[in-house]
Amino acid sequence: MEKIAVIDLGSNSVRMSVFGVERHLAKTLGAYRSTIRISEGMTKDMMLSAEAQLRAVRALAEYKQTIDAEGIDTVVAVATAAVRKAKNRNEFLQLVKDATGIEIQVIDGTQEAALDCLAVSRTLGCESGVICDIGGGSTELIGVSGGVQVDAVSIPFGSRGICEVFFKAGETPEALAAAERFVREKYDSEKWLAEFCGSTVVGIGGTLRAAAKFDLGDGSARAIEKYVITPERMSEIINEILSATVEERKSMCGIGEERADIILGGLVFIKCLAEVLNPKAFVIADVGVREGVLFDCLENRGIL
Repeated sequence: MEKIAVIDLGSNSVRMSVFGVERHLAKTLGAYRSTIRISEGMTKDMMLSAEAQLRAVRALAEYKQTIDAEGIDTVVAVATAAVRKAKNRNEFLQLVKDATGIEIQVIDGTQEAALDCLAVSRTLGCESGVICDIGGGSTELIGVSGGVQVDAVSIPFGSRGICEVFFKAGETPEALAAAERFVREKYDSEKWLAEFCGSTVVGIGGTLRAAAKFDLGDGSARAIEKYVITPERMSEIINEILSATVEERKSMCGIGEERADIILGGLVFIKCLAEVLNPKAFVIADVGVREGVLFDCLENRGIL
């Protein structure tokens, strides 16, 4: 059995999934996650701070120890929104390579959307609807019809970016209204979204997973796979979280200290998408870029 490790370096966290591949089958052998907040403070000068880089390198060094100890055959590492927007990304990538030996490929928003779509189609499946991936530094929307991607957009703002731009001075009603106007303008400029009114939204990414875990009162990933949330219940979830203080959110299931101060930015994207699409339901898929990278790799080899 071949072991493949896929690393996804996002704006809020870095994750590694280890897959075992045998014949035409792939299974998850292990999953690792470290909060690094590499995009913290980036909105000012679009530079990765020295502290954020150090957090990332430390996490990746630990992953490299696991890779070596487990005898993993293939390692594929990708970075998304925060690193691709950073002016000093090349210096950071070299730092990671020198410190850990891991070479990271920076993928653009179009590639990220395609990998999201591949991950969903190979696992949950999506015949028709919109796949929504709200990350820390970007938000991808993918239109699917007949099981095939027909439209996509990568918005260069995610939960952390919205919070740093609109809520730095506090979560006031005025700030929330301004954030919603901003996101609605982004959605309204994507005319193709109108074709998917009333369809299902397949949700991936940290914000939507958090909403599902909050609703379930269960922090396990297994519990949220294919979890269905009605638009009415999603509205209630959003209002419940919005009405809580940052301190109160720290004790909420699915949010905790890690997302307490950035969840509001992601909820703005969900709230506005619900208003634009009036979806039939939100279905949560506990997959993402890592699974997309795996399936892409296996397809290129002719295994799938």
